[in-house]
Amino acid sequence: MVESECIFCGIIKKRIPSKIIYEDEFSMAFLDIFPISRGHTIIVPKKHYANLEEIPDNELGNLIVVVKKIANILRKKLNFDGYNILQNNFKAAGQDIFHIHFHIIPRTCNDNKFYLQIPKQQASEEELDEILELITN
Repeated sequence: MVESECIFCGIIKKRIPSKIIYEDEFSMAFLDIFPISRGHTIIVPKKHYANLEEIPDNELGNLIVVVKKIANILRKKLNFDGYNILQNNFKAAGQDIFHIHFHIIPRTCNDNKFYLQIPKQQASEEELDEILELITN
């Protein structure tokens, strides 16, 4: 996807209306128009990078500081119990807009919005060793 076709780039350039809650020279945070919960916010860098692998380390560092800042503001102002930070990479992981972004999803106890299902069966030592070998060699 080229930058000119990216919906987030359109929001950053203010060609597409949005509910911006934070903006600085390098990043922007705005309310998600398809919220999972009240206050669901998206944080993006102003430069177009498709995913986590493309964004330079220093810019990613700056972006995650903004994610933390916005999470603190949302929790204080909206008074929820907790939040998820979500960041998807590539279609198989659920990425629909190919401009790196973070979601802050406010949560309340027992809201039943979504849960990550952790397997109940432990991996075998052999399986873990095989993966470790592939990764480290």
